[in-house]
Amino acid sequence: MIAAESLLPPELELAIAHSRPDDRAALKAMFELDRNLGRAVAQASEAIVGQLRLAWWRDALSAPLLERPTGNPLVDDIGTAFGAVSAELACLVDGWEAFLLAESLDESSIDPLLDGREKAWLTYARHTQVSADFEPEIRRAARLWSIADLVAGVSGASDRAALVAIAGTVPAQGRRLPRRLRGLAILQALAGRSLKRGGCPLLSDRGAALTALRSIVFGR
Repeated sequence: MIAAESLLPPELELAIAHSRPDDRAALKAMFELDRNLGRAVAQASEAIVGQLRLAWWRDALSAPLLERPTGNPLVDDIGTAFGAVSAELACLVDGWEAFLLAESLDESSIDPLLDGREKAWLTYARHTQVSADFEPEIRRAARLWSIADLVAGVSGASDRAALVAIAGTVPAQGRRLPRRLRGLAILQALAGRSLKRGGCPLLSDRGAALTALRSIVFGR
């Protein structure tokens, strides 16, 4: 059994807090899965070690609900929040595995992770009954947040600059996200501000708090 860890950064806690009460458990479970997978990659002494940890999660998510491993609170939370569609969150496992095996931080190497996170958000959106018509807006917002989140986690100036440059290829914002995705709208706004400042932490100062407040009030 692999124990789950629950420690989310403040911007994710903020996104959860300003989502509909009925949606918070699913959003928290998705975030915690993503963070656990990221830690499995970051803490792997060798690629094969990370792959084994990721394979555990892939197997756990793909198993029928009643046949999933017991004793892991996050596995239980994901199953309770998402039900049978929780198997679709294996896209996060695939994305983090590709990131683990990447040899450099460029657009082609991080794209599978960005795509996996986008698909996870689309799964969450369907779960919360958001119209499929919003897929482009959801993908755009999820990609921007994903890049900003990655930038905040790297220390090398060249890697940070490369990731910020990739963010510049993300299409301009279209329609506002629906109110049901207020958490994603907050992350999108914080990510945009962070990237304009070279990749500072998403929720680091009073200016970031004001950006989040504007998003909470106006939805963008």
